[in-house]
Amino acid sequence: MSTEHSWTGDVDAGVRRRGGVVANPRVPAPRRVGPALRPHAGRPPARLVRIALCEDQEVFRLGLRVVLEAQPDMAVIAETSHLSGALAAVDAVDPQVVVVRQDLVGEATLPVLRDLCRRGTSVLVLADQGERAEAELVDVLQAGVRGYLPRRSAAQRVVEAVRALARHEAALDPAATHELVRYLTGPAGRSGGRGRALDQLTERQRDVAELVAQGLSNEEIATRLFLSLATVKSHLTASMRRLGVRTRTQLAILVNREPSTVS
Repeated sequence: MSTEHSWTGDVDAGVRRRGGVVANPRVPAPRRVGPALRPHAGRPPARLVRIALCEDQEVFRLGLRVVLEAQPDMAVIAETSHLSGALAAVDAVDPQVVVVRQDLVGEATLPVLRDLCRRGTSVLVLADQGERAEAELVDVLQAGVRGYLPRRSAAQRVVEAVRALARHEAALDPAATHELVRYLTGPAGRSGGRGRALDQLTERQRDVAELVAQGLSNEEIATRLFLSLATVKSHLTASMRRLGVRTRTQLAILVNREPSTVS
């Protein structure tokens, strides 16, 4: 029996082909498949959907692998606990779909997510519910992600989303997209709440935030306000922390809900 090895990020495990399905030897394929996960009957697929998992919680990652490899047309060929590992997996084994936990996406890792999407890899983001869920959805969609589901979605829904992404179709949770529309087109009362949030900033912090919302880089902001680059970064970090946002996109959306005070 031949043995193939694939990128596994920070999980040291090989893969072995059994009956046309790639499976990790550390977790045997389940003997029984529940009704909700039962594969479609018929001839075996000519090609497997190659999947990489990017999840830092091992129990959840193992569960995803069992669910996906219960399907006759899917194979988990790589696992990692961080986005940079997912990017390396794309280079090494070329998965068609990367499943990513949203909490691994932040200001520092958004460029990595954009790089994944630019390479033609379909990305499914599994999101935890939270107060900033709509703003985070804006971030990942702008990065090029076309798959977005709540992390607690039914197993069959995740399977269907992976298949859709492998066909280069979108797989967006209807409830999430509805909340996104409400977030982007909300009433004036919601804008007023954001305005009060911006009042938490100092005058200089707000100046920096306003210019971020106009699309300026840190270097351009430093030039405009006659500040050092380090000072701009300090103001930006403090502003994002006070306002409870994690990325420049979220900050820009928040600021644009009220009139600008920077000329």
